[in-house]
Amino acid sequence: MYIDNNKSNPYSQHEQNVCDLIKADIASTGMAPPDSIEFGKIIRFSDNGQNNKNGWYVAFQNSNGSAAVSFGNWKDIKGKRFYNSNGSTITPEDKEAFSAQIQKAMDKAKNERKEKQTLAAKKANTIWDNAKPADPGHEYLNKKKIQSYGLKQSGQALLVPVYNGQKQIISLQEILPNGSKKFLPGGKIKGGFYPFGNPGLGSTIYIGEGYATMASIHTETGKLCIVSFNSGNLKCVAEIIKEQYPDKTIVICADNDLATKEKTGSNPGRIAGEEAAGAIGAELCICPVNSDFNDLMVDQGINAVEQALKKTRKIKDDTLEPLPLPSELLPVAPFDYALLPESLQPWVKDICDRIQCPPDFVAVGVMAALAAVIGRKIGIRPQAQTDWTVVCNLWALVVGRPGVLKSPALEAALAPLNRLVVEANKQFQIDEDIYQLAAVAAKFKKEAGEKQARKMLTKNRKADVMAVLAVDEVPIPVLKRYKANDTSPASLGELLRQNPNGLLVFRDEIVSLLKSLDRDGQDEGRGFYLTAWNGDSPYTFDRIGRGLNLHIPAICISLLGGTQPGRLSEYIRHAVKGGAADDGLIQRFGLIVWPDTNSAWVDVDRWPDTHAKNRAFEVFEYLDKINPLQIGAVQDKDINGEPEGIPYLRFDLAALELFQGWRKDLEHRLRGELHPALESHFAKYRKLIPSLALILHLANNGNGPVSETATLQALAWGEYLETHAKRAYGSISQPEVSVAKAILKRIKKGDLKPPFTTKDVWRPGWTNLSDRDQVLAGLQLLEDYNHLIQERMDTGGRPKTLFYLNEVAA
Repeated sequence: MYIDNNKSNPYSQHEQNVCDLIKADIASTGMAPPDSIEFGKIIRFSDNGQNNKNGWYVAFQNSNGSAAVSFGNWKDIKGKRFYNSNGSTITPEDKEAFSAQIQKAMDKAKNERKEKQTLAAKKANTIWDNAKPADPGHEYLNKKKIQSYGLKQSGQALLVPVYNGQKQIISLQEILPNGSKKFLPGGKIKGGFYPFGNPGLGSTIYIGEGYATMASIHTETGKLCIVSFNSGNLKCVAEIIKEQYPDKTIVICADNDLATKEKTGSNPGRIAGEEAAGAIGAELCICPVNSDFNDLMVDQGINAVEQALKKTRKIKDDTLEPLPLPSELLPVAPFDYALLPESLQPWVKDICDRIQCPPDFVAVGVMAALAAVIGRKIGIRPQAQTDWTVVCNLWALVVGRPGVLKSPALEAALAPLNRLVVEANKQFQIDEDIYQLAAVAAKFKKEAGEKQARKMLTKNRKADVMAVLAVDEVPIPVLKRYKANDTSPASLGELLRQNPNGLLVFRDEIVSLLKSLDRDGQDEGRGFYLTAWNGDSPYTFDRIGRGLNLHIPAICISLLGGTQPGRLSEYIRHAVKGGAADDGLIQRFGLIVWPDTNSAWVDVDRWPDTHAKNRAFEVFEYLDKINPLQIGAVQDKDINGEPEGIPYLRFDLAALELFQGWRKDLEHRLRGELHPALESHFAKYRKLIPSLALILHLANNGNGPVSETATLQALAWGEYLETHAKRAYGSISQPEVSVAKAILKRIKKGDLKPPFTTKDVWRPGWTNLSDRDQVLAGLQLLEDYNHLIQERMDTGGRPKTLFYLNEVAA
């Protein structure tokens, strides 16, 4: 939580840390967090930093350092988090207790809300029963040029009843002569509506937001009209009316909030109309002018409403705001060997020269291997005073066509790591031999002790035989692992339990792994990998073996592999469209490289540079055996003076200034107009850049705080990697992008008037639009990115496909 330094701080340090985490988690959903955090009850707050009260949270904490929060808003953003800032583990019992407290608070608030709604409903019925019919000459009715359709009046206020689906009045809306409106305090509005008109007249029902809007439409049509009172209630009311009148044609009459769109970039009236129509498969009619159908009638007359209602179309699915079209394959920055630790540059150059592969492939493989060796030995705290700690594990993905030598490049990059694997296997064999001898010796000692104990008990039944029976347990040797390949998440978890420093998962084809995690029944495995990216989060397998509970204090995985452009594009497209992959897994690959391949090839046939190769191994060996405290790392202590958490370094002053400047720029960009997928990807750079800086600092034999030089290298990595990320995310639809843009251009010029068919696009032979298959692909892309809406019409013969322009894009 942010505490104003000019005010007294009402929180302890622990409470403040928990408040910080709660606010950060609320902010991560896109909501504006509250200014302060209160515990023990449901709190309402503005989720957009303005005047609404659409957000809510309920938080609890206990004395052992644990806390929990549940939060959300009326747009169905929801979350539950558990926290601990003093190092102890949050137990299942704590989680269960917190969940019970949260549920109790929510049940209490729900019951209180129901009581208020019941009282408000009684009051509404009393007021309604005692009110008189509305004055036909009421100032508001005259101003809006509408009639009263069943309204009443109390004093100067017009009364619009709010009914539920059981035809009961649950609240009232008051409309004053000046047009201001308010509902009864505590009354229920969600799902409430006001119907007027005869449902038996005709087969069409009209639903819209305000009374004046629907009175204008009723004046023109004479049909049953439904008032939903606001845009947020439109979808809910539409679903109720659809259930009551399943055989009727329903038309959603949406407001057109163009003035709001100019200010905020969003048109809430249109969006709500699209969502409501999509939810029930209704017809949609959007007001052709800024505001609503009543303003249209007042300004242009009732005939304008009649003409507008003729322009309806059916919405079958929720229509979203159009997404920016991806660019064609974007240029990328070439790799600069200066990005690597100086001691490794000759070795990497030698590999690339001999293999004739892009240096990008080898470089990211080396960085991922270095990250795996460092693992959880030492972390970095990127800020000067907070306890935000970054573990430097990395996820790397190399992208290239078949035959560009991805696999040989990665195998060469992992040579020093594989050498450590060989050494570990040798040591394990030695330890295993020693263990076998020690186990035999322990067995003999145990048998001898048992024999001696029997003798002692024969002489004295009360003799103390514990000392002679005690035999030291011989520890079973554990193979030190650096790397895993094809293994299940549960087996990988067991390896991580035995190797708490973490390890590298190397897969020759990464997308195959990702797709396997997309399948039904793989939720636990996918969650395991998502958690392992953090490098410092605990994980518990509750279903492994026969009832074994496997708890790992912290799982840390570095991930490395390759894939082909087509497979990556397909996977990213699936993620962008909201498939099973749309959870940020692909965005965790901070080291995505998709380099241009050199058209020139040189036959290089010479011995490897042995000196450079051995020097590279020395770097890996040094990092494998590094003692963090001897190079200036610090480790926190708990209240008993025992080490807590992993050792860590911070930036030196010059490096910190660089990082802070970069971070400020990043946060501004993340709040700008990036594509959501890229925004999610670049958000992970908060972890990536400090990780790279720490790796480079240690690999350059750095001591003490992370240096300015290493930080500059890390920031240069960030600039380089950003170009490759943009290529990857921009590649998901490359040949059809130019076609899609050409179609939109023709629509804007007026050459192509919606609704149109596929033939209408390719038959004229326009530039980039003459190939039927490419046109189909371009139209599909425009539909995927919510620019066009497809509708199939039954013509009695061959179905006809029409394309409409998404009204939200207009």
